[in-house]
Amino acid sequence: MTPAAMVSWAIAVVGEFDSAGRRIPESVVPLLPMVDVVLWAKDQPQPLSVDALQEQFCLSRATAYRWRVALNDLHDPVAARRRLPGLRQLSMALAREMPVPTQTGPAQ
Repeated sequence: MTPAAMVSWAIAVVGEFDSAGRRIPESVVPLLPMVDVVLWAKDQPQPLSVDALQEQFCLSRATAYRWRVALNDLHDPVAARRRLPGLRQLSMALAREMPVPTQTGPAQ
C-alpha cells in the first residue's frame, strides 16, 4: 500500500470514529498506520504547511509535499474512501464498546 493510500485509509478510519461520536483510544493509535498523522493534522490550522509536516514528523521536503497532497481529503472521509476502491465499509464495531459476556449457568 502506498503512503497516499495509507493516509486515505487513516482518514476513513478517523472519519468513521468521528461519525460515531467516538475518539480512537490513545493506546490504539500507534497500532494504526498514519492515524497519528491524521489526528495531528486535524488539529492544525488549514491549509497544512509543508514546513509543519517536516518539523513534526522529521520528513524530507519531498515526502512532506506528498503527505500534504494525501491529506487534502482530511475533512472529507467519503472522498478518502473513494480513493480506495477495494475498501469495504468500515465496521463500526471497532468504535463501539464490546459487551462483556455474562455467564448465567455453572462454569463448564
